[in-house]
Amino acid sequence: MLRLQKRLLSLLSDGGASALPTSPLTSLRRHLCATATTTTSDDSPFSVQDYLVNTCGLTRAQSLKASRSISHLRSPSNPDAVLAFLAGLGLSSSDIATVVADDPKFLCSKVDETLAPRVAKLREIGLSPSKIAQLVLIGARALRSCDVASRLQFWIPLFGSFDKLVQGVSRGALGGGSLLRRDIDTVVKPNVELLLRCGLQIPQLAKTGLSGTWVIVCSPEKLQTLVARADELGVPRGSGQFMYALATVSCVTQEKLASRMELLKKTLGCSDDMLKIAVVRHPSVLRSSEDNLRSTVEFLINKAGLEPKYIVHRPALITYSLNARHVPRYIVMKILQGKGLLSCDYCSVIAASEKYFNSRFIDCYKENVPELADVYAAARAGKIPPHLQP
Repeated sequence: MLRLQKRLLSLLSDGGASALPTSPLTSLRRHLCATATTTTSDDSPFSVQDYLVNTCGLTRAQSLKASRSISHLRSPSNPDAVLAFLAGLGLSSSDIATVVADDPKFLCSKVDETLAPRVAKLREIGLSPSKIAQLVLIGARALRSCDVASRLQFWIPLFGSFDKLVQGVSRGALGGGSLLRRDIDTVVKPNVELLLRCGLQIPQLAKTGLSGTWVIVCSPEKLQTLVARADELGVPRGSGQFMYALATVSCVTQEKLASRMELLKKTLGCSDDMLKIAVVRHPSVLRSSEDNLRSTVEFLINKAGLEPKYIVHRPALITYSLNARHVPRYIVMKILQGKGLLSCDYCSVIAASEKYFNSRFIDCYKENVPELADVYAAARAGKIPPHLQP
């Protein structure tokens, strides 16, 4: 143990260490020095949880979870080398803690045999030190498990840039760089070819949410099934809404889709053909739960006084939050209409961005209705006076 710590200290003090960032390096050297002076025997016990907390900067809760996957470690020698390597890439202490918490097994990687050669390949394809550090931070699992450089050469042109790729990899369903770990020939290429035939561009999928990007890396057989289900919704391939249809069927089961469509027909009192108009225009409406669909449609018809046909042709209305969007803005609209200050289409009020809504429907009337801002804020917080209840 003591002999290993002296060797690590020697590595940290040689000429190659001069390029390492001062803060992480200083912190790591300080820790190793302290350990070297207090360790007197190679038989001293090694606690994985203590190491994760004291050296890696994890919380006790994080260390308890992380230690389960690296409980076989009996020495800090390899983890120390990995931490020094990460510091040398420019990662801060907090960045290193993030990497270790997300992927504890990264501490078991071999620096000389695995990490260093793969980072060298990243430099060869033109990645700057800052981009390499960024990639490690979000895709440590990929770096330790596969040849990331070759995969980047495939993905970057599809996403359009390294930064756009990072945005895709950072999303929840692809956390840890699972997109970078998928086999290119057997999984990714068949999926990309099918998505392109559907008229979709890969960067567009990220706009639909994590389920949209996830379809790129699911099994080709599953993607074929999802595309067929999206076709059944009636949304034309190549249209701007097909990617939302695909994202919808990827996170909602066939049974739930059928149930929600039946509910919408019943609450709207519309035919299959009318409902198809709504789904084709805004397939994401089917992501809402049945309770939300029912309560929102009932509010729109019974309180806002909208005709079902009006709603069907503006299905995005159903997707807005009832309590955070519809009710507060409806109250503002009714107050202004009651004073003869507003004559406006309901959809234009609800669909407006929060910034525009405040500017157009609150600030413009602060002299005539000074209490309007407070009423709106209270309504958004769920505090609605009885006389203003919709």
